[in-house]
Amino acid sequence: MYRGILVFLTIYLTTSEAVTNSTNCGYFQADFDLISALGTWHVVAIIPEKLFPDKDVTCYKMEISETDEAGLRWLINRTTHGPQNKSIIADVKGTIVRQRYHTEHPFDVWSKSTAGIKGCFQQVLSLDLDKNRIHKTLAHDAMMQLHIVDSKDGSSPFLMQMLWGKLISVVVYRRNQGITEEQLKPIFELATKIRGPQRLPKICDNPLKDILLQ
Repeated sequence: MYRGILVFLTIYLTTSEAVTNSTNCGYFQADFDLISALGTWHVVAIIPEKLFPDKDVTCYKMEISETDEAGLRWLINRTTHGPQNKSIIADVKGTIVRQRYHTEHPFDVWSKSTAGIKGCFQQVLSLDLDKNRIHKTLAHDAMMQLHIVDSKDGSSPFLMQMLWGKLISVVVYRRNQGITEEQLKPIFELATKIRGPQRLPKICDNPLKDILLQ
């Protein structure tokens, strides 16, 4: 049941060496408004890359919140150690978002905006929320781009998270669980427009109990 989660976490926390324009999101300007993106979202589907295994996709919750540069610098200084600390802290500039993933092993990811490219963020830090590993932090530079995509049937909009990695091209979120192949068409069309031919989406069908609410 949790293999889909583990695959997603692995790809999200890896660097994006396989795509040459990943450091700037291909200069594509997303239709993105941070205020509209804040709050709780549910994974409803993914668009896999070629290397994605033939496994089910697990549904889980993700929350987006905005924080400030000073708060992230303080957290980096408190939880990470090493010669790279000063350079990481110095690079914390711009809009900072925190994503909290309610997965089997919940964790937070902090990312900073990329200047001049709408919706483009570079990951800075991830922190495991397991109380036994609260100080286990990782510094990263993986990229993502967030898009707000309207539905064609008048239902709630999508949050499309575009990734640069080897297993997953796009993660699709909605405010509520559940989606159909027909409703996914705007996402598939946009991903194809930006990145060329895509594999067919995989709809998640394994709801995950939120252990943070237990």
